[in-house]
Amino acid sequence: MVTLIMMAGQCVTLFGVKEASFSADRGQSTPLRELFGIIYKNDQLFFTALAMSLFMIGYVTTTSFGIYFFKYAYGDEAMYSVFALILGVSQISALAIFPLFSRRFERKTLYTAAIIIITAGYVIFFLAPVNTMLFIGAGGILIFIGQSFVQLLMLMFLADSVDYGHWKLGKRNDSITFSLQPFINKMGGAISSGIVSAVVIISGIKDAQTASDVTVQGLFMMKTAMLIFPLLCIAASYAIYRAKYRIDSGFYARILSDLHKRNEI
Repeated sequence: MVTLIMMAGQCVTLFGVKEASFSADRGQSTPLRELFGIIYKNDQLFFTALAMSLFMIGYVTTTSFGIYFFKYAYGDEAMYSVFALILGVSQISALAIFPLFSRRFERKTLYTAAIIIITAGYVIFFLAPVNTMLFIGAGGILIFIGQSFVQLLMLMFLADSVDYGHWKLGKRNDSITFSLQPFINKMGGAISSGIVSAVVIISGIKDAQTASDVTVQGLFMMKTAMLIFPLLCIAASYAIYRAKYRIDSGFYARILSDLHKRNEI
């Protein structure tokens, strides 16, 4: 069933998406030795990738602790499935309504609002009593709604950095640019797995049979690694974006105008 769903989704892309015609780098290839140089020279791509990496490390670290939190902090492992279902519906709903907001607001405004929502979610989740699903659920919903918006915005930033690279370097390097996203996702997952494994061992959760076997210090260590550390990563990601990312609607229009004048689009 999963395979059929995946193939149906691929068919939507294959038959429904039309590729724009660009002339700058047709017939050109990029040697492997130039890969990192291209990413570094395209400063907007480099800082977007850096911001994405920090965000994903934080976000995936939080989600990776989910099962441990509900088993050893909340005390009911079965509630994790209910919690995940609620968050999944919230995330899909946020993805569905994103176009309504993207037509009305600048991307920088949407990104800032998403980070504020995520921050509020983390604070509520951290301060919520571990046995109160109402506040835990509210915090989780806010985190996942904000993450959905950031996820789509990051894809837009990557797409804009392709045109920026075309404008600045004369080559689009689409494949290199968009291959960064799955690489960053995998890297974020690997790093977060290392963090979770270390915390589970150090906090004593690894050897605990039930929630009562975990000390107060151990639970606090888990909550800190699950919520405070990710929030710091996400805040650093946003700081990099605000300080270094400069492709707004005006600059992007200028990029396209210059490419038209150079007969490269």
